[in-house]
Amino acid sequence: MAAQTRRSELAVIAAADATLVVSPVEKTVLEQAAPKAKVHIITNIHEVRGSQHPWSERKNIFFVGGYQHPPNVDAAIWFVRSIWPRVRQQLPDLQFHLIGSKATEQISSLDGNGVQFHGFVKSLDPWLNQCRMAVAPLRYGAGVKGKVNMSMSRGQPVVATPAAVEGLFARPGEDILVAENEQEFADQIVRLYQDEDLWNRISLGGLENVRKYFSIETARLSLQNLLKSLSE
Repeated sequence: MAAQTRRSELAVIAAADATLVVSPVEKTVLEQAAPKAKVHIITNIHEVRGSQHPWSERKNIFFVGGYQHPPNVDAAIWFVRSIWPRVRQQLPDLQFHLIGSKATEQISSLDGNGVQFHGFVKSLDPWLNQCRMAVAPLRYGAGVKGKVNMSMSRGQPVVATPAAVEGLFARPGEDILVAENEQEFADQIVRLYQDEDLWNRISLGGLENVRKYFSIETARLSLQNLLKSLSE
């Protein structure tokens, strides 16, 4: 199936005047697989809305994902089983909100011990505006993670894995905090949750990242450059 999909995609790319991808990682892959293709990056687009509440008025953390997507299932289970107990040892009153549609029993059963399973919600605003941070414990998967962009566009800091920051142009320690294993992930959460100065720096850095790379104006300029290149 993968081989057939590859053949189909390369055939479409060969027939097209230009191909759009969402990250420089994907552009590099395509440049190797289809050297003659004209590949342009037009990535996720977000309105930069900023933070609605300061550090002092926020509490708890959350993760959102559609659970028909295996990387999100793996991320939720890994976080709750391997990272969350380490966090709770240091922050016993902290609550973790687990949000997302099409959850199986495997996901809904993670509820308890400080984990609140919500399933599908109509709006993420309550968690984007009131949680102190979001987490993105994705261990695999491709593309730019909209959930991370979305939090950053609201001035909400994120603790993420290397896989979750692919294509984000993010600077670890400035725009986002990155962790590669269970203990490091837990430590970064505890550190960020308790450090208001760090929280403010990551919040502002995330907003600037979205303005520079993922805003409506950036997408407009990228599309203009694409159309100009086709007319030359």
